[in-house]
Amino acid sequence: MEWQEKWDVVVVGSGAGGLVAAITAAYNGQKVLLVEKSDVFGGSSALSGGGLWIPNNHVSKKAGLQDSEEEALTYMEDVIEDKGPASTHERKVAYIKNGSKMVSFLEKLGMQWIAAPLYPDYYPERPGGKIGRSIEGDVFDLRELGEYESLLRKGLMEMPFPLYSGRVYSVPRTFTSMKDFTNVSGMLFSGIKYKLQGKHATSIGQGLVSRLIKMALLQGVTIRLSAPLKDLIIENDEIIGVEIEQDDVPHFIETKAVILAGGGFERNEELRRKYHNIGSEWSSASIGNQGDMLLIAQKHNLDTALLDEAWWGPTAINDDGSPSFLVYERSLPHTIIVDQEGNRYFNEAESYVDAGRAMLDQQEKAKKAIPSWMIMESRHRNRYLFGSMMPRMVPKKLLNSGWLKRADSIEDLAKICGIDVEGLRKTIDRFNTFVDNGKDEDYKRGDSAYDNYYGDPAYTNPNLGHINKPPFYAVKVYPGDLGTKGGIVADEHGQALRDGKPITGLYATGNCSASVMGKVYPGPGSTLGPTTVFGYISANHIKSTMFEEAEVETI
Repeated sequence: MEWQEKWDVVVVGSGAGGLVAAITAAYNGQKVLLVEKSDVFGGSSALSGGGLWIPNNHVSKKAGLQDSEEEALTYMEDVIEDKGPASTHERKVAYIKNGSKMVSFLEKLGMQWIAAPLYPDYYPERPGGKIGRSIEGDVFDLRELGEYESLLRKGLMEMPFPLYSGRVYSVPRTFTSMKDFTNVSGMLFSGIKYKLQGKHATSIGQGLVSRLIKMALLQGVTIRLSAPLKDLIIENDEIIGVEIEQDDVPHFIETKAVILAGGGFERNEELRRKYHNIGSEWSSASIGNQGDMLLIAQKHNLDTALLDEAWWGPTAINDDGSPSFLVYERSLPHTIIVDQEGNRYFNEAESYVDAGRAMLDQQEKAKKAIPSWMIMESRHRNRYLFGSMMPRMVPKKLLNSGWLKRADSIEDLAKICGIDVEGLRKTIDRFNTFVDNGKDEDYKRGDSAYDNYYGDPAYTNPNLGHINKPPFYAVKVYPGDLGTKGGIVADEHGQALRDGKPITGLYATGNCSASVMGKVYPGPGSTLGPTTVFGYISANHIKSTMFEEAEVETI
């Protein structure tokens, strides 16, 4: 093998997990190269809400959270029913014990954290469940990145002002209460202030990865874009190098350690059909996530798990073909989701992973759940935002394209949508009786504090409202996702496994690995939390096992 260059650690992927791994390894004294397939940095992390679910962290506790490692482990053991190799007791313990350490470590290097004290775990009533374990980065001025500002991954739709994911619950209700209006106005006025100061302010996912990029550069990490990983070079169960592509030419790098932090396979049509029996067009993740890490892992016979799973969620496909991941829209009153027979089949306000999985299960059982339909009554359309539609807005473009259906009766709406008329009528009549009583007897919508978080507190049950006042609206809903959650199996140190044994020097984190969260989504930030924490764990394990002789100051 003729090596073109040599590095201590090579990190693959520039999302949050890869950046934290690179920052940690560089701080520990290693010479670090971060390679990114795309010509922009940030991956799906830059398109995300930017929150991290980190139990027992000091930022949340300072904001009033009472938490402990024991309560966090109780919660994770209770809600993560999958007992597969990725969600072992040891991995959960490692996640909990190192999460708070990572938060403190990054803060001392320049990260500015904000707590989300009102954001519940997704099963807060379960043993060990809490409200307020999620944190996020503060607003960041992109000017601090210099030439790297133009290299940040951008979403299809940019927010007109910086916001916090822990306060986004107010956005769809902006015009329903003075409290929500004041909350949103505060964020809006802050955005105006930033503009007047000449700042290029950003937040949520973009803000998080931008600040991490700055921190990585300050630690001396070399970042190389348009440099996809093509292969791992392994000898005698030990990593000795990688092959990347640079300027369309194979390029061989000698290294002692590799941390894989690339995306999943959600945008690979063939792999999606193979493992999920659906296409890739409903995913909200980065288009570059083509399963490169999985295919390389399979070539080298690495252990994999959870390949049939993703970070599911009900998704509307916009008239331009782009996906719109539905979070708050389905939780608010005066709406339900039904299959083509007109039947409700899940709690519309539950965790998006559970809701998306329910859609897939219903499709397998009844064959008429893809697409399903979100039915909205006039008061939903008049009170709340829906995607980019302001309250009371019913754009003719959307009606003419057929994306949004409208009718003056439930029967006519059912006919327009191809929904069984009698089935929808019976479902809505039954649902309206639940509204009368304030209790969803079928699916317990509104019973959980998580349901209520995105509901409307002006209602007796914040998630229930009658569907009887015309006009009525409908939008097709599909089982989309934020990314796949299956891939390489790693142990509690982040080491990639083959036949249950670690490959020396090879680590995996993020959506290219099998998630410690198993088949569920315990709380807000359950993707970014694990990818960053296990990136941190992996880099520290490299230091302790390969570079311990180096005298490095520790935080």
